[in-house]
Amino acid sequence: MQGYMLLALQAHFPSLHPEICAIDKEPNNCEAAQGWNLTLLYLSLLMFAIGEGCMRACIPSLGGDQFSNSDPKKSQLQSVFLTRLKFANSLGAIIGLAFLVWIENNLGWNIGFMMCALIVLVGLLVAASGYPLYHMQKPSGSPLTRTLQVKVHTLNISYRMYFCNCNLVFVLVFY
Repeated sequence: MQGYMLLALQAHFPSLHPEICAIDKEPNNCEAAQGWNLTLLYLSLLMFAIGEGCMRACIPSLGGDQFSNSDPKKSQLQSVFLTRLKFANSLGAIIGLAFLVWIENNLGWNIGFMMCALIVLVGLLVAASGYPLYHMQKPSGSPLTRTLQVKVHTLNISYRMYFCNCNLVFVLVFY
């Protein structure tokens, strides 16, 4: 959310823009952003990327943890949740490509970025309002062990090992 807000501020205040130039007439005379303006741009893009990356990785896990795998009905509800989450992400991308691009082109980039920040804020408030109802699973074991288990499992899937004539020679087959 802070990344969107910084982008909106940078789009709103002309003092944070690089100097205006006619790029279609003289492309070599345009001056790039530098100093504080460039730092603010990179900082806002970094905050946006970290926030989006964390959200995209954590929301499916948090939602999936709300359902028990031992009960077949709850397992089916978990599948429904993940399907709806994917649909919501795709619908958000379509709306972003159509609606927000129109807003940014017709009303201004600052309005478009501020709308994105407000939408993220609403989503954050909705997620935070359900916090008392969440089923939190207490972590068990070492996170390093779990990470290594995932890596080993990924390697086992990626590389199929075939043993030849009881020799301990194996051939890696890449898919």
